[in-house]
Amino acid sequence: MKKLLFILNPTAGKKKIAGVLSDVLRIFCAHGYAPTVLVTERSGHAVELCRDNVKDHELVVCAGGDGTLNETVNGLLISGVNVPVAYLPCGTTNDLANTLGLSTDLRKAAKDAVEGDEINLDIGSFNGRDFVYTASFGAFTKASYGTPQSVKNALGHLAYVLEGVKQLGSLKSTHVKVVTEKEELEGDYLFGSVSNTTSLGGIITIDKERVRLDDGEFELMLVDMPHNVLDFSKLLTQISGARFGDMIHLSSAASISMEMVEDTDWTLDGELEKGEKVFQIQNLHNAVRIRVPSKQV
Repeated sequence: MKKLLFILNPTAGKKKIAGVLSDVLRIFCAHGYAPTVLVTERSGHAVELCRDNVKDHELVVCAGGDGTLNETVNGLLISGVNVPVAYLPCGTTNDLANTLGLSTDLRKAAKDAVEGDEINLDIGSFNGRDFVYTASFGAFTKASYGTPQSVKNALGHLAYVLEGVKQLGSLKSTHVKVVTEKEELEGDYLFGSVSNTTSLGGIITIDKERVRLDDGEFELMLVDMPHNVLDFSKLLTQISGARFGDMIHLSSAASISMEMVEDTDWTLDGELEKGEKVFQIQNLHNAVRIRVPSKQV
């Protein structure tokens, strides 16, 4: 039988994997895979589990949220082993899963993991640390890593993010200088992201015709700081309608440098990355192979 490494985060989302775990393992076995199941116990554990155990396996499957996928991919890249990854999305937001068209039915997702097509996926390097689909700063980001898992499970991602930014007076801008191979920008921004996905935080949506996962470029988004209630209302309208206007800058780039006036915390795939002042973000073209549902002919 083929060897499959299954990395499981049992606390992701509403612990939804618990009720279907036996079915998922049965699907793997029915398709000729012998799964080795490893369970994460702490933040960063999936990196170690993948790095130290992936050798001699033909497929890595991770079940958890976007953060678990981030750690699994980091462990795979550190190991130097070239095998495909599959993802069973169990988290509260699952931005990349939505972009890839992965099923939230974990039985279906498990079947797609062993029957699906394989595509190449660009990932990013953020000051030397890899991320799978997004690096972001400012509003909408702190709630991702600052909210307890129990609250995420109870409220869902959108509810607690909106709770964190609903008071206009609490919003703070970040002054940033940005340089890419195509442009230079400078301003005070409420939010910024470098991404390879059509969904950010379950709130911001980018046209799927614009986002290509294997084109060697990221989407750079910078959201201007609103100065009054009217600005804030206009911004929310642009975000909710995915019709970006004068308050949202969107462009594409392969290499992005940013300089802040003070140390700034970021999130990488929803997990905290402690702040510095200078950041270099690079697209790693076709760095990972990932399984997706087969195209219907």
